[in-house]
This record gives sequence, C-alpha cells and structure tokens, in this order.
Amino acid sequence: MTTENPDSTTLTEEEMDSVYSLWDELDQVPASETDTALRLLALGLKKLTKAGNVKWIAAVRILRGSKAKKDPLLGWRLRASYDLVPDPEEYRKLLAPMYQRTDRFDPNFQIGLATLAIIAKAGKFQVHRMRDGWIPFHEFSQSEHYRLHYTELGITDRMWISFPLNADTESVFLVDRLRSIRHFSKEDALLAGTLLRGIRGFHRRLFLNRGLLIGDQPLSPVYQRIVQKLLTGMSEKEIADSMKQSLSTTHKYIKSIYQRFGVNGRANLMSLWLGS
Repeated sequence: MTTENPDSTTLTEEEMDSVYSLWDELDQVPASETDTALRLLALGLKKLTKAGNVKWIAAVRILRGSKAKKDPLLGWRLRASYDLVPDPEEYRKLLAPMYQRTDRFDPNFQIGLATLAIIAKAGKFQVHRMRDGWIPFHEFSQSEHYRLHYTELGITDRMWISFPLNADTESVFLVDRLRSIRHFSKEDALLAGTLLRGIRGFHRRLFLNRGLLIGDQPLSPVYQRIVQKLLTGMSEKEIADSMKQSLSTTHKYIKSIYQRFGVNGRANLMSLWLGS
C-alpha cells in the first residue's frame, strides 16, 4: 500500500487477521443497512487504532474551472457526515459553511492547513498523521483554526484517510485521539490505511446511500429511508404503510428515486449497490 508517507513497516499476522475479520463482518451486513455497517466499521477502526472517535465525511467537488480556482476550498464541500461520538450542536453550526452549495464562502470561516493539504492532493489515496511532517505542526497548533476545531473539542491527535471514488468525490475518515498524551504511530496509520483502502465497494455504498454519486446534493431523509426499504425487497404497499403514506405518494417517491439513479426498476437499483 502506498501512502503519502510510505514506510517499511508491515502489519503483523494478528493485525491482518483483525482487518480480514472486519471486512468479513461488513460483507455480512445487508445493502439496506449501510449506516449500520458504517457504525460497525467506525467501531472496528476505533478499536484497532485505540482511538477516541471516528468520523466519516463525504466530500464532493461542486465547482470546477475558474470558479474552483477562486474558491477557498477549490470547489470542494462536505455533503454528508457521520460521527461515532457526535459533535456538540454549536460546533456543527460552526461547520455550516463547509456544506454550502453556493460558490460564495464565508470569509470568516477558519480553514485549516490540514484541510488545504488534503484538497491539494485530491484524487490520490492519502493517509496522514498530524505530526508526521505532512503539515507544519507547530504553525498549525498555534492557529485559531486549531483552537476551534481541535483544542475546544479535546482532540489531541488525528489521522486523515482519504479515499477517492472518482475525480469529484472523496470518502474521508478522521480518526481522533481525545485528551490523550499518546500519538498515532506509523503502525496505526498503516493499519487504518490498509483497512479502508481494501473496501472500495463499501465507500461507494456510503455515497450511493445518500445519492451522492449521481448528484452533488444528498437525498433527503425521507428519500433515504425509502431507498433502504426498496433494498430490503418490501412491496410498495408495505413501504407506504411503514412510512404512513398513501400508496400513490409512495409510488411518486419511488418513481423519482428510479429517475434520479437512472434505473428502471428495483433490480437495477439493487445492482448499483452490488457494484454492477
């Protein structure tokens, strides 16, 4: 496996067995329960790296060309996220500019050196540690961004693992140590990178589940719930009853889902999740 900080460290047989075991567990989770599988993966990654929290971010490029060059984030925005340990509500509000659709960006938002470094190499699989020389840590730790996004949240170390699905989408995992004097090692980075690089199909499912490989705006919660029910094999009437909707309303939702995903029925929708 090649990372931005390659080294000769190899995983032990026991560590590889743990990776294989987690891959096998993920394979057993039905396509309709992608978020359940995401929590399983986050818990496994947390345990393997002795982390305090794991976050997942769906990053999508919404601007290109000259507009992207003028944009502080080079056209990239966050479109979905998951936290094993949820962030405080006030902090989630602070992140709101990162989710904006418009090419206008809040000039007061503090963009960190790590974010800029990840964006600069978008399109490559990346594994980084906060203190591995990838960014000037001393300068980073003295910034207002670091105070707001790390010190205030009790984050004392972080790893970034970024998996590009295509030129415009990146599946990013953030692995944090909380209020700890222990820092992530090269072995931790190799373990996390190996685990996350070997599940391309799962990264794809995370984006599909939110409608993000066929558009740069996520599906609404109602649409996501109906997609999940379609993947279970429930009939339209069963879906309507479970959603407390009329059959005609549910049918309209389902028709819209098929149109958005560019399929003509449930079998083709399922094939997307299976990688066909």
